[in-house]
Amino acid sequence: MTTAKGGKPATGSVKWTKDRAGLERWHGRVTMPDGSRPFVPLDPAIPRTDEARARACAVQTAEFFRDAGVVKQEVKETVAEYATRWLADREGRIKSVRDDESRMRLHIVPILGNLDAQTFTRDDVERFRDDLDTKISDDDMSWKTAANVWALFTSMCDSMAFAKRRELRIRQDNPCRDVKPPERGESKAKQYLYPSELLKLISCGRVPLVFRRAVAIAVYTFLRDGELQALEWHSGDLDLEHGTLSVTRAYNQALKRVTDTKSGETRRFAIEANLLPLLKAMHIDAKGRGPVVRLHVAHKPVSLRHWLNVAGVTRPELHEGSPTRKPMTWHDLRATGLTWMAVRGDDPLKIQQRAGHSMFSTTQHYIREAEAVREGFGKVFPELPSDLLGPSGRFGSEFGSDPNSGPRRNHEPAKNKLRGQDLNLRPSGYEPDELPGCSTARKGYYRKPSATTSLSITKSSHDLAELALSSPRVDPAPALRLVVYGIDPEHR
Repeated sequence: MTTAKGGKPATGSVKWTKDRAGLERWHGRVTMPDGSRPFVPLDPAIPRTDEARARACAVQTAEFFRDAGVVKQEVKETVAEYATRWLADREGRIKSVRDDESRMRLHIVPILGNLDAQTFTRDDVERFRDDLDTKISDDDMSWKTAANVWALFTSMCDSMAFAKRRELRIRQDNPCRDVKPPERGESKAKQYLYPSELLKLISCGRVPLVFRRAVAIAVYTFLRDGELQALEWHSGDLDLEHGTLSVTRAYNQALKRVTDTKSGETRRFAIEANLLPLLKAMHIDAKGRGPVVRLHVAHKPVSLRHWLNVAGVTRPELHEGSPTRKPMTWHDLRATGLTWMAVRGDDPLKIQQRAGHSMFSTTQHYIREAEAVREGFGKVFPELPSDLLGPSGRFGSEFGSDPNSGPRRNHEPAKNKLRGQDLNLRPSGYEPDELPGCSTARKGYYRKPSATTSLSITKSSHDLAELALSSPRVDPAPALRLVVYGIDPEHR
């Protein structure tokens, strides 16, 4: 291969530098009709270590510029720059904007970011789609993630032509129109609990009471996790007198604040009859104030599977994932309640309304599953165990009823660390020979507290956390750590 003047073969002049989007990639020098010789971006798939491939690409690019008589044009706005404007416009309106920013930065901008947003073509879109297919086939990306990235990109391209806000319209066409999406795989099967398994979990005294109550409420109300976290006693969400539940908002973990529900719509429905006694007992305990459920975000999903194991619920599907199924997650408690409604034979539209599904096709998944497993499934929404209702003092709200599972219950007198247990307890708190006027005090002694003794005198989950995480003499075993992180008295 020779130059246009018949000299020595062209070898391609290249350098590794940042493009307009700030991403590092190979650039090749080309000659423009006006005599200028700028560096232009080359194929972003070429790695930094493959200079030979970069030079070959630079030669082909230079020939294209020379043969086509390309005239240098100023790019008014790159895809990366438009994406920044577009995402900023979605801030506050779209709940997934943080995830969208990540998808844009990691998967879209590296491929298309430097292109002119007004002129990139269908070929560029198909090249991007092919890149997603390659990542799927190489197991670098799940097909579900690729579908989310593709949905984000096509939504942005649609806005380029048809956005409601005029300043976001920069094209006459949608370059993604009629372009086939990336390959899709098989959806993984979700899990649910049978009624007997739920009763086994929430009846186990070794599981913290606050956790068992939260699980029961999640199943019997079929709320999304964010909706469950946003429920408050004093906000009119639960009308215990008339037995109704209103779902009007949800806690957004990414934004760290309460927002609208996922569908943007509110819903109201009757509370399951067997859940009402528990809610009334918890309402009394909370004195009608604060959140209904207090669980730290760490309860998802590992602690759920841990407590299932503790309670003896060991069905392999709940704990072990595979290419065709997912292990049990907190969200599957919602799926459990919806599946139970379908097994009971509730009207499909009633299930859709209670679930807050925007599309009926989503509800149909639960109906089809219920039709396949209805025989021998067991009685759904059974009566809850009486020990969930209390009495529950401060410790009873945070720990299980098993005396070995947490701090000593309120009704049990604590031992005096300095002089042993008082066998003649009196309201005054004095020993028999330490009453007022007694000049001789009983000789005391100090017994260094063991891990068990320390736990027995711990008075709050914060004390327990400090003990488990700071004391060199107490090994914070997995179960203890889960208790610590599974309880959040100051949530939100």
